[in-house]
Amino acid sequence: MKYLYTLLICGIFAITNLKAQNIRQQKMELPDGSKLTYQTLNSKLNGLYSIDKDGVNVLRGNYVDDKRVGNWYLFNKDKSLFARYNYDAKKLLFVDEKMLALATINVKSGNDDINNKASVSFPLISLEQYFPLLGRLADAAVPVSDTYKLDQNSVYIIAKVAADGHADYFVNYILKGDKKEYKLNVDNEPFRIDWIVSAYEGKTYPSEFIIKAKLQAPSTDGNHRRFNWLNTTSSQP
Repeated sequence: MKYLYTLLICGIFAITNLKAQNIRQQKMELPDGSKLTYQTLNSKLNGLYSIDKDGVNVLRGNYVDDKRVGNWYLFNKDKSLFARYNYDAKKLLFVDEKMLALATINVKSGNDDINNKASVSFPLISLEQYFPLLGRLADAAVPVSDTYKLDQNSVYIIAKVAADGHADYFVNYILKGDKKEYKLNVDNEPFRIDWIVSAYEGKTYPSEFIIKAKLQAPSTDGNHRRFNWLNTTSSQP
């Protein structure tokens, strides 16, 4: 009896303690219409981190104290595996190389031999999500007047990936013979894209990850909206 009483007291204390730590499940809408669900503990990412689109889970993994841990899984829209990466071992366990062929990847080591032999960089997010996500952010960055006049065949989105994995994103296009470029605001905590960095013989190198895109002008019926990162989160205790 005394043992059961002790367990009851411990259980009540544990529940009270968890509530005091302010555990929350929160959601964020992403530019491609997908939904990010994540958990925070005392304002730090802790627990499941998951992205769903059109009823399909396209990414899932776990955080502990704002750090990604264990296996992270990335899925194509047909539910097949795009990539699996283990953050504890810092090791890529699988990647769908056929999907990577959709992008142009240039290693920028300054040495042609290394450029040809180095492993390629790519985002730890399904390319079937990467394309529309970056495309909608490019829609928002480019002036509407340009969208109607630019050469759609000249539109490219470039991720410039540093040797340390930090990436800057740009949309480039040709308008009346002139090259235009706008920087994209892609990472917006808690959402951010991690990168596998180009490497050769244990050393990492900067690279460019380039995809072809087509910009969408706002529709005349008002159904198309330019994505704004503001006011896209919700939470519940």
